[in-house]
Amino acid sequence: MESLNIPCALVEGVRFDFPSRFAISALPYIWDDEKNHQICFVSSSQWNAAKRRDEFGSMIASADLVLPKDRAVAGRVLAQGAEASRSWPVPFVHQMLLDAMHESAEQPELEIPSIEHIPEMYRPQKVITTLLSAIEQRNGSVFLLGGAPVTLIKAKKNIRATFPGLAIVGSMHGLYRPQEEAALIEAIQKSTPMLILAGAPLPSGERWIPHHMAATRSGIFLYHGAILRWFAGS
Repeated sequence: MESLNIPCALVEGVRFDFPSRFAISALPYIWDDEKNHQICFVSSSQWNAAKRRDEFGSMIASADLVLPKDRAVAGRVLAQGAEASRSWPVPFVHQMLLDAMHESAEQPELEIPSIEHIPEMYRPQKVITTLLSAIEQRNGSVFLLGGAPVTLIKAKKNIRATFPGLAIVGSMHGLYRPQEEAALIEAIQKSTPMLILAGAPLPSGERWIPHHMAATRSGIFLYHGAILRWFAGS
């Protein structure tokens, strides 16, 4: 496999992507390219904001993957959007492995899926656990960012129990003081995690990622407000 095609659709100036489960699992291999990558979710309540070219809309426009978060968005995009496809090159070192993964996948995705397949596939928790599992398979690492201090501690404990082969190489709660930010960025730079997983509370919310992504060497950045509370069981 020299490249991976991911279906997408453009509607009202916003691109939405429709990766298969296999494609989501392949991202830690596809994006092993010493670059930063961001995954965003867009819900029906964020639709108008995503169309604007303000800070939030610009973030959505530049994200590597934009996933519909609910049935309303997915249905509108699939009904009205202009269908297309995006291609990601597969690093040579991973080509044979991804060939084997693709052959064993239950439902390799070749076309834009029907609406029936969207809601569960792009639930943030489902996407994130799929990514964490794939990173664990690579003996990879994650940096946790956000949450209240107690929430973060519980989330780390539960993630370690669920993904024992996954290294948590650093963490910082979302209530950190401004003077602590330089040390936080340095910690991310030195630990070079495959995934920076962020949740609320966090200064400027999801926009923290484009504010700081250029300061890091590489990695996948993903924000979902409730994710640390979800992992903490609260």
